[in-house]
Amino acid sequence: MEAGGTGARPHELKYDPSYVLYGGGASFLLNIILFRLVSPVVSGCLVPAYRTLSIRDRMDWNDRFISNINAALAIAMSAHTLFYEDALSADKVWHDSYVARLACGIIAGYMLADVICMLTWCHVGTGELLGFMFHHAATVYAYYFISAYGVLCYFGMLRLIAEVSTPPVNQRWFFDILDVPRSNCCVLLNGMLMVATFFFFRMVTMPIYWYQIWLVTGTDAVLTLGHIQLIMYIPCFVLDALNLYWFYKMCRGFIKAIKGLKKPVANNSAKFKTL
Repeated sequence: MEAGGTGARPHELKYDPSYVLYGGGASFLLNIILFRLVSPVVSGCLVPAYRTLSIRDRMDWNDRFISNINAALAIAMSAHTLFYEDALSADKVWHDSYVARLACGIIAGYMLADVICMLTWCHVGTGELLGFMFHHAATVYAYYFISAYGVLCYFGMLRLIAEVSTPPVNQRWFFDILDVPRSNCCVLLNGMLMVATFFFFRMVTMPIYWYQIWLVTGTDAVLTLGHIQLIMYIPCFVLDALNLYWFYKMCRGFIKAIKGLKKPVANNSAKFKTL
């Protein structure tokens, strides 16, 4: 088995917290700034109706603003590693990818910032907040070890590519908060895109992920990781359970919206929130 990108010998764990401390720390601070200072200015200029929203809705808007930015980063970095780093697929356990480690650090920092924003400024329902807490805790737990040790980068990026589904989900919320009719063509197209991306990048990748896990489970490469190997299982069980629940709600909402096209528009004004 080939050594990872840091030059370490095969099966030798090397702890390097720099990706977490610098990448994650910078991401945390930047996302707080984006939430509090940048989003109000940019959103107000691009969408004048933003200024007419209640403070509560503007805070939720800002939260989805930073969500979209981080989703774009996650998509770009995970796609780069999965499609252009051949060594990552060749050695799924020990190949050390600096792009993957940086991506994990950035996303971990974002999720910590997102928790602070939700608890401090946003008004999130108890059930929704609990779901986010489980999601973010599971993700940060796994990405900390990937970022700090440079192992299991392939599996981390295979999970991170799921962020392709995030922008359509956020866009659905933007349409609803701006009172765009559910019968609007753009809303319908976004709804189909939302369901399709969630299905292909979260549901379809689920069995692919677990099959890859099955192939390496019990091998010397994985056993050498010690307790770190748990991040392949525990966080992903949590994430997959949440994704199944969210996809169920999403499909119900989409079917309801399609059926609602035959009803008056006024009956279709309920807000749709999944993530």
